[in-house]
Order: sequence, then structure tokens, then C-alpha cells
Amino acid sequence: MREVINRLEEWLMAALLAFMTVLTFVQVVMRYVFNTGWVWSLEATTYSFAALVLIGMSYGVRTKTHIATDLLTRKLSEPLRHYVAIVAIGACLVYALLMLYGSTILVDRLMTLGNNARDIAAPKWLLTATMPLGFALLTYRFLEAGWLLIRRAGAEDGS
Repeated sequence: MREVINRLEEWLMAALLAFMTVLTFVQVVMRYVFNTGWVWSLEATTYSFAALVLIGMSYGVRTKTHIATDLLTRKLSEPLRHYVAIVAIGACLVYALLMLYGSTILVDRLMTLGNNARDIAAPKWLLTATMPLGFALLTYRFLEAGWLLIRRAGAEDGS
């Protein structure tokens, strides 16, 4: 299951980046060569970029490529460092869960209102549904990281 989520995450990021790149290139050519363009392209690129960032957060946690400040924790003893890491992951998990909850409410309210996007002929809730998806992935990644950290601490204790 974890491998499927990993591949889906990578595929979505690659597809979104390719879509944004091709759409922007086509839009520039249409504007400067043919003096025309698509009205919806900027909004589509904006929603795609937001989705890329939301999915990229979980990818960053999984691959440990997110920004980490370990200036203080490097000076701590190993057991204390594990404790601080678990507390930090717990705080991040609380944040991800709050954002998951809030974004789910937002998408639900957009569904109820029935708003459409400004320039794209699609319901706004459909375009913002990447928010709960991104925060669900982020929650999963923090749970995964916390579990691995706890298991590693247990293995070092001989449990």
C-alpha cells in the first residue's frame, strides 16, 4: 500500500508539473506569436501549482528533503533528541490534522454553495479538493515518520 501511495504521489507531481509547463509554453506562444490566448490558463496554472505544493509537502516529508533546523537538537543527547523529534512530529501532525479538517469543511461548503471557478468551467470545490488530499497525504507521512522514529527508539533500547 505504501508503495502505491509513493508512486501516486510522484506521478501526480510529475503530471502537474508537466501540465503547468506545457500550458504556460502554449499560452506564451499563443500570446506573442498569434496575439491571442486562453482566458482560463492562468487560473488552471494557479490551481495546478497549489496542488503541486500540497502534494509536494508530503513528498518532502517522505524523502526527508524538507527544511530542518537542527542547530540546537544536534547538541542534545541521543535519547533527548529522539524525544524532541517525537514532540516535533506530534506538533506537525496536529497542524496537518487541523488543516485537513479545515480544508474538508471548505470543500464541503463550496459543494453546498455550488460556486464555479472564475474562468474554468468547473465547480470550485473540485479544483480545491486537492487541499484535503494534500493534507491527508501529509498526515499519513507524519504518522509514518513518527512510527518509524518510535520503532527505531525501541530497537535501540533493545525492546
